Amino acid sequence: METSLYIHIPFCSKKCDYCDFYSVPLLENSCVVPDEKYVDAVLNEVKFYVNYYGITRWNTIYTGGGTPSQLKPELLFKLINGVKNAVKNQSCSEITVEMNPDDVTEELLLAAESSGVTRISLGIQALDDKPLNLIHRRCTKDQVIKTLNLINEKWRGRLSVDFMAGLPGHTYKSFENQFELINSFHIDHISLYTLTLEENTPLYRNIKSGKLKYSPDKADRMWILGRNILEKKGFRQYEVSNFSIPGYESAHNTVYWNLENYIGAGCGASGSVYNLRSGIRWTNTKDIKKYEEFWKNWENSFESVYKFRQNEVLSKEDQEFEFIMMGFRKLNGISKKAYEERFSLNLDERLGIKNGLFKDWTDRGLTKVIKEKNDIRYSLNRRGILMLNLFLESLL
Repeated sequence: METSLYIHIPFCSKKCDYCDFYSVPLLENSCVVPDEKYVDAVLNEVKFYVNYYGITRWNTIYTGGGTPSQLKPELLFKLINGVKNAVKNQSCSEITVEMNPDDVTEELLLAAESSGVTRISLGIQALDDKPLNLIHRRCTKDQVIKTLNLINEKWRGRLSVDFMAGLPGHTYKSFENQFELINSFHIDHISLYTLTLEENTPLYRNIKSGKLKYSPDKADRMWILGRNILEKKGFRQYEVSNFSIPGYESAHNTVYWNLENYIGAGCGASGSVYNLRSGIRWTNTKDIKKYEEFWKNWENSFESVYKFRQNEVLSKEDQEFEFIMMGFRKLNGISKKAYEERFSLNLDERLGIKNGLFKDWTDRGLTKVIKEKNDIRYSLNRRGILMLNLFLESLL
């Protein structure tokens, strides 16, 4: 079996005000340390899945968080090298590690390169100190630029960066100006997100109370401005929030959008394995100590692992729903051939190609049909993708 791997590193120095992902801020939890015990636990979990599913190769490996760059260079090397050595065929097509700008050092970059990392995903969010301060990011504009210069000088792999549109304190001018820096650095991929307010986050509470100003309409307009700038610079939008120089798309994220198998390892990680009748999705415990203890003394049985994590059985109907939902996030949409081979259903009827929702949206100039040699792909175009949620609500 060949599959992909997601590794969760739940440690971060300080949680940003907008963040709703599972992470443990180290400054508030001095008893928690990103040390060798955690890396060993992850490697034991990975070895279990390799044996249980008979995994021979990782198609892609993605290390996210939290903040994976909180690991010391030697631990990052041990982690990536260890998961590569867990399988027979080590020819992984893409290995990504998320990093925060103020964590990046020459030693960390060397450890990443030596272990086989091919792609860094750098969380910038904004190149303007005002919004960075308002959301309590732990780095400044100058620190980000210093890090980009270091990466330019020392890193020979690929570089992806994240930006957010509509942050409190953002002006159109400062938002637009940050994209001018792209030309100065070897950036081949950009994730551009509109700020999403998640309940139970400090940012949500501050905006709801009126302490901070936020306009969803302004955020949407800012995002469109960013998209237009990126397209003029040669970046192609290939998914709702993702742009790349052609040929530099994220192979790992495409696994999620195509509803393909991936193993999830690490405290709080999720994974999904599908088959024709039903699949399984799991989420690991969010207690680091329990996680480390379990995988230190683990029993090599599926039953014990199954009981230790949360599990969800995915019916064929569940998978079909997610295949449609995730597939329309992509600008090249859904393959008629792949859908019908996987679900034994008629995609034209499901979407309403001749008389239904898709035809209505086509008549409004919001769709795109891509005819290939032995296939047809149905998608929303660059206008239609702006109304993706409305389309999916009407369809599903």
